[in-house]
Amino acid sequence: MNSIRTVGLLFGVILMVAGCKETPPPPVMVPSVTVVSAAIGSISPHSTEVGQVIAYDNVRLQARVKGFLVKKDFQEGKVVKKDTLLYMIEQDQYIALVKSAQADLMMAQANQKNSDINYARQKELYSKDAVSQKVYDDAAAKKMECDAGVLGAQAKLDMAKLNLSYTEIKAPFDGRIGLATYSVGNLVGPESGMLADISRIDPVRVQYNLNEVDLLDIIRYKDTVKQNMLDVRLFFQDGKQYEYSGEITFWNNQINPSTGTLLMQATFPNPDSLLLPGMYVKVRIGLKDTTKAVMIPRNAIIEDQSGKYVLVVNKSDIVERRKIVLSADQNDDLEVGIATGLQAGEMVIVDGIQKVKPGIKVKTVGMEVQSTPDITGAQPSATGTQVLTEAPALMKVSSDNVAPAKQQQTPPEPKIEHKSTRR
Repeated sequence: MNSIRTVGLLFGVILMVAGCKETPPPPVMVPSVTVVSAAIGSISPHSTEVGQVIAYDNVRLQARVKGFLVKKDFQEGKVVKKDTLLYMIEQDQYIALVKSAQADLMMAQANQKNSDINYARQKELYSKDAVSQKVYDDAAAKKMECDAGVLGAQAKLDMAKLNLSYTEIKAPFDGRIGLATYSVGNLVGPESGMLADISRIDPVRVQYNLNEVDLLDIIRYKDTVKQNMLDVRLFFQDGKQYEYSGEITFWNNQINPSTGTLLMQATFPNPDSLLLPGMYVKVRIGLKDTTKAVMIPRNAIIEDQSGKYVLVVNKSDIVERRKIVLSADQNDDLEVGIATGLQAGEMVIVDGIQKVKPGIKVKTVGMEVQSTPDITGAQPSATGTQVLTEAPALMKVSSDNVAPAKQQQTPPEPKIEHKSTRR
C-alpha cells in the first residue's frame, strides 16, 4: 500500500510541475514598411507661378462721328477678320459735306487759275516798264491769296472725306469680338462710349509675377536666357498641360517693392482658342536642358532640427538614417532630386515611417509609384524621371540578394496550448 501511495504522490507532483510550467512568450512582431528604390532621373531648375492670360491686342470700337447706326454686320463672340465692316453710320450728311467741299475746291482752283494768268501778264509788262510796281505787286498778292484758297478748300475736302470714312467702322485686326452695346437705329457719336471690343487671342500673352529668389536662379543662367534656352509651360486649373510652349517677351525694369516680385510676360500660340483673356493658369519656367540626379518620392523626406533625412533599409533589413542634401536643381513635383546622402538602388521607406526607428529590423513591401500630376499638372515623368510602375523596378531588400518586391502576408501568431493540472 505504501508503494502504491508513493507512486501516486510522485505522479501527482509530476502533473503539478507540468501544469505550472511557464507559458512561452509570444514571438516579437517585426514591423512592415513600404519602400521604393531610389532611381536615376532627369531634372531641371524651374519655378511655378500663378499667371493670368491677357489679350495680345485689345481695342474698344468707338464712333468718331455722330449719326444713326444703319448696319451691324457681325455675330457677337465670333472671330472677325481684319478690315471686315462691323458698323455703318448714316452717310447721307457726310456725302453731302464731301460734295460741298469739292465745289469749294473747284471754285478756289478757278480763282487760282485766273490769278495765275493775271500774274504772268503783269510780270511780263513790268519787265518792259509798261506797268507800275504797285500793279505788279497786287497781281502777285492776288496769286498767293488764290493759292491759299485752294489749299484751304483741299483741306476741307480731305476732312469731309475722312469724316465720311469714319461712318464705316472696320476690324483693325483678326480677333474675337465681344458684345455690342448699341443696336441698329441708335444715335451714336464720340460721346457714346464703346460700341464693342475686339481681342486678338492668337497669340496671347500670359502675365505673372516672379519672386526674387526664383529670379536670381534664372539670372544666374543669363547666358542660357540669351540663347533662348528657357522652357515656359502652362497648366490649366484642372491640372492638364497646355500643348504649346511659350517665350518670355517682357521683363519689367524694376522689382515691385510691395511684393518683392518682378512683373513678366510670356507669349503663347493659341490656334485653338483654348486660352481666353482673364483665365488663370500656372506658369512653369525652367531650363530646356536637364541634369541627372537620384530621385525619391517627396513624402519619404523627414525634417527635424538637424536637417533633412530619410530612413533606408539595408541588405540586412535593418533601418538606417541617412542625412541628405536636396539638389539645387530639385523638382517641385512628386519626386525630388538628392545631391548627397543617397545612392541609386537603395531602398527608402515611404510608408510606415512612424512605426520604425534606426537600428531595428523590418519587413519590406515594394510600392508602385503612380504618375499622378501635382498641383502644377506635371507628371513625374515630365522631367525625365524614371517612373516606377512595374514590379522589377521596385526591389525588396533581403539579407541575401535583391529581388522583385512581392506583397507579404503577416504570418499568423502561433497557437499556445495551455495544459491543465486537472485530471
